[in-house]
Parts: sequence; C-alpha cells; structure tokens
Amino acid sequence: MIIFETLKFLEMKKAVTLLLLLQAFLSCKGQSPKANGTDYVQKLEFGLKGAVKEVSTYICPVKEGEIPIDTAGYIGKIVMTFDSSGNALVVNKAWDFGAAGKSSYLSRFLGTGKDISFTETSRFNDGEAQEISYKYLWSDDYNYTIVCPDNSVYTSLITLDKQYRLIKSVFREKDRVQSMEDVETIYKDNKIQEIKTRLTSNTDGETKVTYQVQEVQAYDQYGNPTVIYGYNDSNKQKVEQVLYKAYKYY
Repeated sequence: MIIFETLKFLEMKKAVTLLLLLQAFLSCKGQSPKANGTDYVQKLEFGLKGAVKEVSTYICPVKEGEIPIDTAGYIGKIVMTFDSSGNALVVNKAWDFGAAGKSSYLSRFLGTGKDISFTETSRFNDGEAQEISYKYLWSDDYNYTIVCPDNSVYTSLITLDKQYRLIKSVFREKDRVQSMEDVETIYKDNKIQEIKTRLTSNTDGETKVTYQVQEVQAYDQYGNPTVIYGYNDSNKQKVEQVLYKAYKYY
C-alpha cells in the first residue's frame, strides 16, 4: 500500500501463508518501465518522499476513546530500511496481541528495481521460526503476482497505478478468491491525505465486506506522514488506531 502498513494488523491472527501473501507492498522482477520518468523502486509503492533510509511505524490502539499521545502502548511495530536508490533491504515486523499471542516477521530482500526476491522468517509466540522464500512475477508494467516456489496453492495478485501505488490486491487459494482489497488514495497539495480500503473476504461460503480509512494528521518536512488516524468504517465515526511514523534519511 503505499506508505501505510496499517489497520491490517488484525489479519496477523490468520495462517502464516495468508498473512505473508496479503502484505503485498513490495515489488520485483519484470520489465523496466518508468513512472513519471522515474525508474521503478520499491519505495514508490509506499509513496515515500525524499531519500528515505529507514521508516518506523508504531500501531497504537485507541482505548476508551482516548487518543494515545505517544508510542508507549503500541501493539505493532514495523521497521523498513531502503538503500539510497529506494530498493527495500529489510522489513522487520513485531506484533503483540496480548492474550491472542505474539508474532514477528523478518524479511530480507535481494535484487534491485523489479528484479527482487525475498526470504521471510516468521515466528508465533515461542514456536519455532519458519522460513519461506517468495518471488514476484510481473504480467505487465503494473500487475504482478507474489508466489512461493515451494507452495503453489496460494498466490497474491497485485495491481498498481501509474505511479506504482497499490490499487488492488487479490489473495487466492488455487483458483478461489479468499480476499480482495480495493484501495483509493486521496491527495491534497501533492501529499497523501487519505486512503480508503474496501475489504472483501470469502469464508465458509460467506462473503463479507468491510471498510477501513486512514487519515493523515501530520507530516514531516518532506511531506511524509507522521501521524495517521485509522477508522474501521467508511464514515470515520470512531478512531480505532493511531499510527506514528518516524523517518531517517540519507
């Protein structure tokens, strides 16, 4: 998605394969088109501005209507590092759902531009670490599929816009669609102001549609979001999470 690693933290309770494939914000192998004259790098998918070296995201729940003023009570933390060209190097994620358990994911990337693969090491609670390798197969300039060479049952199909921002993600088990995300990004003054996501899931023959909205509250000097409010409804009736983001630059 884009710049936000987001309200999807609830999806971390699902199976490992589903979780990993649904996090479809990274890209790799294929042709070498240009977006507005700029060669593709993974940083573009997150909408990051400037020479970002590292971005840390803290997901903090809103309790009893009180907006958290800092990151002390975060339940999720994601740290991403990039090289000076904008290629992803490492993504480190840690989640703590209290009684529901803990999980962590460490992804290490190889390659540049669209020619990228990665290996992800995951761990749930005190269980043994699991390591899975992935690769990206591009069907055209703006569509690719995330595949696991050792397990062809699950795939994630990603569609990007002309600036390489996520607009659709479809997770499949063989030929059956298990979940789908449709993303609309709203800009103001050349900065991302809001991201609206329509989530469609198919479980046990039942289709469920939910909505999530992320609204930027503050930016840094480069125009990257630093404070984001997360809502679990399209009308933004109640803030459910606050995302705090911190950046390091080259």
